[in-house]
Amino acid sequence: MNRKAHGFTIVELLIVIVVIAILAAISIAAYVNIQERARFSAMRGELVSINKAIQLYYAENGYYPITPSGGAGQPCSGSWCGYDQATGDDFVPGLVPAYVANLPQLPQSNARSDTYLYRSPDGKDYKLIRYNQTGLSDAEKAAMKDLMTTDCNSTTNDTRWGYWSSNTSRCW
Repeated sequence: MNRKAHGFTIVELLIVIVVIAILAAISIAAYVNIQERARFSAMRGELVSINKAIQLYYAENGYYPITPSGGAGQPCSGSWCGYDQATGDDFVPGLVPAYVANLPQLPQSNARSDTYLYRSPDGKDYKLIRYNQTGLSDAEKAAMKDLMTTDCNSTTNDTRWGYWSSNTSRCW
């Protein structure tokens, strides 16, 4: 009267399901982290290429690209110029196509609150930043720590990172 049981018990099935769930959670977390790091790397790469083009411009002309003070058809507000699909590559005047083929293309929906900005009212100094009006994530702050400043108030520090010329204030 020996009966051999074939199959798995409920406990064995539950253990397998829990192990699979744990492995899935670890994989998803790693995937999201990799995506975020790739996005930050792309943003850094875009700003690095723009910054190199600005340095080339300076080497050839003796001054940085000057931002217009605004007006009809200009992508500027005061002396800051920001990317906007409507104005295209003109947010750093004079770079396209002589120094770089094109500047980063950002979605128009983000252009006012999550964008790149450039400023050089006199050509002597410049600031090139990535600006996020709602604030940077902790992961982005950690990834871009070397391109951030602590010279300003904390609200300013939490919304932007980028490059600036050596003689200009690091406060945006």
